Amino acid sequence: MNDYGLALTAQAEAWPDAALLARLLAVDRLVDDLRASLNLAELARRQFREIARVSGLLAPSLPGRAIRSLRQLQASSGLLFDVLSRHDPGHMLLAQAEREVLESQLEAVRLRSALERCGGRRLVLQRPRGLTPLAFPLWAESMRGQLSTEDWRTRVQRAAGQLEKRHAGRA
Repeated sequence: MNDYGLALTAQAEAWPDAALLARLLAVDRLVDDLRASLNLAELARRQFREIARVSGLLAPSLPGRAIRSLRQLQASSGLLFDVLSRHDPGHMLLAQAEREVLESQLEAVRLRSALERCGGRRLVLQRPRGLTPLAFPLWAESMRGQLSTEDWRTRVQRAAGQLEKRHAGRA
C-alpha cells in the first residue's frame, strides 16, 4: 500500500467485475465491514484505558503511595474492559470506546464520504499488459521480501529503467 494504491495478491488469478467492485464500495454496512476486517475490540480496549481513567473507574495514585505504572493501568483497564464486555456488552463506556475508535482513529465519517464519492463515479476497469508507473512503487515494495541473487536496489533500478524506456514518449 502507498499513497497511490493498494495491491491485493491472490494465489489464483482473479479479476473483479463492476458489480463486485460496486458491492465492495457500498457504504450500507460500513461499520459491520470494519468490525469484520480488523480487530475493533482490541482497538476499543486500548481506547478504553483513557475513558476508564477519565470516568473515575481507574483511581489515580494516592499521595504518598507509589505511582501506578503503565503496565498496572493497562492490566486494570483491560480487566475492566473484559468484565464489562462479558457481563454488560451494551455498557455506555464500551460504546464510547468503540465510537471514539471509529471517529478518531479510523475516521469512519471521512471513509464513508470517500466511499460515497467512489460509488458515484463512473468505473473504468482496464487490464494493463504490464507494470504501470503508478503500480511501480507497490511492485518495488513487494519485491523487498523476496529472495534473489540480486539485491533489492539493483532489481528495482533495472525494472525502473525498463519501465521508463517503455513509457518514454507518453508523458
